[in-house]
Amino acid sequence: MRNKEEMMKLIMDVAINDERIRAVTMEGSRANKNATHDQYCDFDICYIVSDIREFTKDNKWVEIFGEILIVQYPMDWYSHPYNYAGHDNFAYLIQFKDGNRIDLTLIDVCNIDKEQGYCEPRIVLLNKDNFKELQQIDDESVFYIQKPSEMEYYNTCNEFRWLSVYISKGLCREELYYAKYAYDVLMMEMFIKMLNWKIGVDNDFNVTTGNHSKYLKRFLSLEEMKRFHSVFPNGTYEDIWSKLYVIYDYFAEIAKYVGEALKYNFDAKETEEVRSFLSERQKQCVN
Repeated sequence: MRNKEEMMKLIMDVAINDERIRAVTMEGSRANKNATHDQYCDFDICYIVSDIREFTKDNKWVEIFGEILIVQYPMDWYSHPYNYAGHDNFAYLIQFKDGNRIDLTLIDVCNIDKEQGYCEPRIVLLNKDNFKELQQIDDESVFYIQKPSEMEYYNTCNEFRWLSVYISKGLCREELYYAKYAYDVLMMEMFIKMLNWKIGVDNDFNVTTGNHSKYLKRFLSLEEMKRFHSVFPNGTYEDIWSKLYVIYDYFAEIAKYVGEALKYNFDAKETEEVRSFLSERQKQCVN
C-alpha cells in the first residue's frame, strides 16, 4: 500500500505538470486535525481546472493515480445524468487495489466564485492563479452539534415513541424487514439525535461526533459504549422485542436529562403510557 507521502506526491505532481489544473485543495478528514488519521483516510482532493470538459470527455485519465479496483461517478447517476457538454462540478470516487482511495472533485474555474461560501476544513495545496476564493480553513465548528429548539426536542421525543408502536405492529405481524427498518433506520435516527444532544449538553455544544456519529466513543465512557452496543437487535423477533424495551428506556433516560438541562418539558406521562401499550401488545400477539 502506498503511504501518505507517495500519494500526496503523485496528486501534486499531476497538478503541477498539467497546465489545465490551476489549483489544488484538500478537504475531508486529512484537512481536519481533530479527525481520525490512519491508513483508511480518503484523500479528498479538489482540482480547479481551466475547462472541466477537457477531463470529463474521457474518464480513463484518472488511471494515472494507480490501479483502480472500483470507481463511482456520483454526479452522473441514473436519476440525474451529467451534462458532459456543461461546466458543472464532477467527482470521481476511486478505490485503488492497494487500499488507497481518492475522492477527486473537479471544479471549473468559471465556478470558482462558489468556493467563497465553503466553510468546512480545507487546506490549499496549490494556487497557481492566487484565487482569493480559496481560503485555508482550520475551524471545524460547522460540524458542531447544534442545540435543538424546544419544538425539535418535542418532535424528536414524540416521533421516537410513535415509531416504537410501528415496530410493535411489525413484530406482531412477523413482518421482519418492516420492523427492522423502522427500528434500525427510523427510530435509531431519533435515538442518535438525542444521544448527540446529551453529548452537546455535556460539552457546551462545542464538539462534533463526526459524520454518522462515528466518534461517539470519544465522548462516551466504556460503560456507556457497552450500553450503546446493547440497543442493536439481531434478526429474531424475540430479540427485537427485547431490544425495543432496552432502547426505549435508554432514550427516555437521556431525553429526560437533555430536557432538564435545556429547561424543556419531558413528557413522562406519554413515555409511560406508550411503554405500557407496547407491553400489552406484545402479550396479545405472542399469545
